Amino acid sequence: MRKLKVLYMSNNLVKEWGEFVKLADLPCLVDLVFVGNPLEERYSAEGTWLDEASRRLPKLKKLDGNL
Repeated sequence: MRKLKVLYMSNNLVKEWGEFVKLADLPCLVDLVFVGNPLEERYSAEGTWLDEASRRLPKLKKLDGNL
């Protein structure tokens, strides 16, 4: 999966940043859909989801449909 560019991972049960940061091992990943995961829901409610996720995966160009 080294060449994976787009990953639709919505509506799973990812709760921890430790699981999320494993996606950094995908060097070509540029588009990620992560809505519906407990981790995303918690930080979206706080209004910090995009900032926190982008900081952990800086190569992303698109996160949950946002540029």
